[in-house]
Order: sequence, then C-alpha cells, then structure tokens
Amino acid sequence: MEKRIAAYEKKLYRSRLVPHGGALFGHDDGKAIRWSRESDSIPVLAECLKRLSGQTILLAPLAEPYAAIVEYLAMDAAGTVFPDDSETRAFLHDLPVADGFSAEAIAGGLENRKSVLIRGRGIAAIGKTGPSDAYTAFSAACFACFVKFFRDFLKDARQGRLTRRQQKTYETAAAHLPPSPVFSGGLAAGPFKTPEEARAALIEAGCRMVSLGLVDACFGNISYRIDDTLYISTAGSFLDELENDITACPMEDPKCTGARPSSEYPAHLEILKKSGFKGVLHGHPLFSVIMSMDCTIECTHPGECHRTCPHERFVCDVPIVPGETGGGPFGLYTTVPGVIQIVGGAIVYGHGVFTTAKTNFNEALARMIDIEKACRKAYFMQVERHRQKHFRRCDDGGDNHPPTRRGK
Repeated sequence: MEKRIAAYEKKLYRSRLVPHGGALFGHDDGKAIRWSRESDSIPVLAECLKRLSGQTILLAPLAEPYAAIVEYLAMDAAGTVFPDDSETRAFLHDLPVADGFSAEAIAGGLENRKSVLIRGRGIAAIGKTGPSDAYTAFSAACFACFVKFFRDFLKDARQGRLTRRQQKTYETAAAHLPPSPVFSGGLAAGPFKTPEEARAALIEAGCRMVSLGLVDACFGNISYRIDDTLYISTAGSFLDELENDITACPMEDPKCTGARPSSEYPAHLEILKKSGFKGVLHGHPLFSVIMSMDCTIECTHPGECHRTCPHERFVCDVPIVPGETGGGPFGLYTTVPGVIQIVGGAIVYGHGVFTTAKTNFNEALARMIDIEKACRKAYFMQVERHRQKHFRRCDDGGDNHPPTRRGK
C-alpha cells in the first residue's frame, strides 16, 4: 500500500496540483491508519476516517494557479461551489466548503461527496476503495475549480461585473499558468497491424497525453481499430498506466460484452464505424472545456446545454456538440461521429475534445494540441477585450466593482 500511495503522491506533484512534499495520505487497513508522513493534521483526519466509510483520506495544499482559484471560490461560495463541467455532473456533483479545519466540518462535507474545499488549507478527498479513488476525487476537484473560475471570469468580464478580488485572483492564476503544450511528433508510425502493436501505441500515446496535461486523473480514453476489433482503454483507467488496462472489443458488439471498456466506448465505436479513421483520442484540455461552455446565445432551455442543444456552435472553427457519456438517448455516439469527420476534431460541451487518427496517434495528438492552443488564445483575447471596456467605464466614473457573493 505504501508504494501505491507514493505513486499517487508523485502524480500530484508531476501534474503540478500540489507543492512537492505537501500531500498527506491516510489509509485505514482495518487494523490501523497508516500515514504517508508526519503532520499535525493527522488527529483531525483520523477522526474524519472514523466518521466516514472510506478507506483513504487525502489532504493537500495547492500549487498555483489552483491555490488562488480554490481560495477565491471557497471564500466566495455560500457553503457550496457548483461547477458545471461533465466530471462534476457525473462524478463530484458539487463541492462543499468547510468553514474551518475540524473533523466535524470536513467529515460533514465528505459524508455525501468525494471532495471538500477547506478555506486556507486546500482540498480534502475521500477514497471509498483506496488511494486511487482519493487521488481521482482530488484531481477532479482541481479541474472543476479551474474550469469554473475561468469560465465565470469571462462571463463576468463580458457583463462588466468583475470585482477587485476576482481580478486579483485572475492575475495571480494567469501568471502561474504553465506554457501551452508543445508536441513535435515522435509517436510510433502506423498503421498498426497486430494486437501487440496497437497496445504499444495506446500505451505510448496515453503517456504522452498525460505528460502534456491533456487529461486529468482517469477521465481520458483512447482507442485503435484493427480490422473488426477495437482496442480501447478500460473504464476508470489512468492513461499513463495502460499496460494492463486495454481491452479488445468486437466491432459488431455495441456493449463489448464481458469486458469493461471506457464509458466512451459507444462514441469511439460509432466514430470508427462511420469513417475511415483508425484511432480516436479523447482528452480534457482545460481551455477547450472552458470555451465550449462560453455561450452568448439566448437559450430557452438553460441547464440542458450539456445534454441537448439546437444551436450550431463553433470555437476556432471546431464544432461544439452536446452529449452525455455512455449509450443513452443523448449519448455522445449520437452527436460526435457526424461532425468529427469534417475537421478531425470535435469539442463536447463541458466535457473535452475528441480527435481522430488515420494511421497513428501523431496526427490526433497534434490536432488536440492545436485545438487547445486556439481555445486558450481565444479565451485570453476575449477576456482582455472585455476588461479594456471595463476599465474605460471605470475611467468614465462608473462603479464596476459591486460586492458580490455567488454560490453558482
């Protein structure tokens, strides 16, 4: 167990979510709670584990830009933060805020949720089944907070209602963003003709997606088709650990009976059935997700944008589509395949990017990075344009800093 916990600690540090040495894991093996390091936080967290049904608890301060973002959202929320990205809807639901560092406050937040924001301390997450579950919940909370803050900032900038504290947080967060990902190729050349070649290509491409920051936790997926078989990452797998997490699905089996493929399997299957492509990548690049949720169309069905949207939308000439994970009536398999053939990529509202490969994953990964770079550039161009309008109104004597306190 110590090795597993150490591996997830390294993931937190490599992804720049947590300052090196800051993570604290506690794991209850049924006999005693084992801690990853010494800390004066242990008594409070130990009491939390006693009150909860989880096996593992994780507490960590955050590295920038997440530290400023989470502290802003925790202070701004009236008890709960309500992100609207797909991971939150399906996995977190919402993010409770603990007013103080106490077992009562933290365990109360984690009783029915996977993560809790703690003012001045970072994030605590519970793992019902072990450290991987706690790590995933922690990472998903960071992703959700990032997307929510930057999405709300653009919306508020457009409406001229930015507060001073909001702008200060934005400036801190923007100053600490990592550079845009850069990809110069180098992945295995295809087409791949044997199961061994396909599996090796999936493993290689998955590791590169993680290292480039295109996925968080276990929420991306990848596939490659050889003849009538689709090789795809399994449900809940980490793309940088695919050695034992790739399954083979017959193309004629829409459910991949007897296996546990990614929940996005229906979308991968339909994309490859309806096109000449060989492979599919699905990642969650941050600014692609943010820009997919930035919409100024007057809508008659708010709250249903992720499920169904009658409007044709694009960002940076890439189509944005609605759709839900899985094979239901609003599944992505009904929305993505028809548009992805046009430009080799599609952005799903609040969910991420799909790109396609004709022979190997070099082209698909390059396309995903191009989409993310374009979305990131478009985001900051829009923000600065609206901020300049905001500043001009201030110069004219307008009061553009009303005190606000928004839970959503």
